[in-house]
Amino acid sequence: MEPSFGNPQIAVIVIFGALSLALAAVFALIAAQTRRDVPFESVQRVGYWIRKRWLAFLLVLLVAVVGGSLFSLPYSSGADDRTVVRVSGGQFFWSISHERLPAGTRVRFDVTSVDVNHGFGIYDPDGRLIGSVQAMPGFHNELDLTLDQPGSYFIGCLEYCGRDHHLMSRRLQVTED
Repeated sequence: MEPSFGNPQIAVIVIFGALSLALAAVFALIAAQTRRDVPFESVQRVGYWIRKRWLAFLLVLLVAVVGGSLFSLPYSSGADDRTVVRVSGGQFFWSISHERLPAGTRVRFDVTSVDVNHGFGIYDPDGRLIGSVQAMPGFHNELDLTLDQPGSYFIGCLEYCGRDHHLMSRRLQVTED
């Protein structure tokens, strides 16, 4: 099989090789020009000049990145408009506070267990797992999802919890309206 430049791996290798050769040539050129003695004071002066500007650049970059990320933090958007769905698992059932929700609802599942550990898993109407969280006695774990697609969402137990574990399922309906 002959290499093809249409293959992304080959293209990356060629680009990496070219950049490596160019960098090696720059280092060789710099090394060839520095064979003369340079007074320490001039090296120190230039070094401190570069160091101050590099520090200023890094500080500006840090402030920009941290400042920009503040807008995407969960507590920066104000009040939470999620619908809380309380879920309690037990051998071998799921109890949920809402059986129907409108499409587009932002949901916070508040999940706990009344007996042993369970694995709360929710699948969209196409059968894809969209979220999971542990259901443990004495603890309340939260799972935040937005249920955009109308249809029947399957809730199942993802942790073996006993003899009838396979029967531990429930449906949540998400409607168009």
